Amino acid sequence: MYGRQQGDRVLEFGHEGVLYRNSFVMYDRGTNSLWVHTTGECVKGELKGGQLEFLSSVVTSWSRWKQAHPKSLVLEGERASGFMGTYAFNDHRMVDFGLSVGQNAATKLYRIEDLARLRVVHDRVGEEDVVVFFDRNAMNGTAWIRDGANFRWDGQQFVDDHGQAWDPILGQPTSVSLDSSRKMRPLPATMWLLDEWHGFYPSGDTYVAPEPAPSQRHVY
Repeated sequence: MYGRQQGDRVLEFGHEGVLYRNSFVMYDRGTNSLWVHTTGECVKGELKGGQLEFLSSVVTSWSRWKQAHPKSLVLEGERASGFMGTYAFNDHRMVDFGLSVGQNAATKLYRIEDLARLRVVHDRVGEEDVVVFFDRNAMNGTAWIRDGANFRWDGQQFVDDHGQAWDPILGQPTSVSLDSSRKMRPLPATMWLLDEWHGFYPSGDTYVAPEPAPSQRHVY
């Protein structure tokens, strides 16, 4: 998800109907410049070299989101037909995917097979100390600036150093009685096919996970 502001312009986009490095291309209706949807970069036209602001988002159930944000509204629509409406993570094996964290030069890839095993990863992306959570139920990962906090998976939930449970989708404690200012700052985190990611970031950094114990290998 991107912000549409580019300088003093607010852009409106359409689907160009072509691919760029196996990624679909958008055009803005004001200048007909071409933008890559996976990176938000303008690759052709008057605005070539422009970069859309990446807005952090999460994939979760409506009920879970509504519980945390009761005043939220939902944009109604219709499910697309054909492959665009039926694509799902399970259409590919877990080993084919990675979670891309960050943007531009500060971008790092985490293999889904590693995240599914580790559940929580403390790492550094660019200049930030981050924590990456992986929710196996949602088959989705999120990344947050952790500001010195440490987390672990206790077998049932993600907890911090004090034993407080945290929501990996919302980046905040699960207890509504706690100060909401404890919510962590999110980082862009997007699921990618590994081959496509390496096509866009041939020199990109990839997280090297610790070797699993023999009993953990291929068991998720």
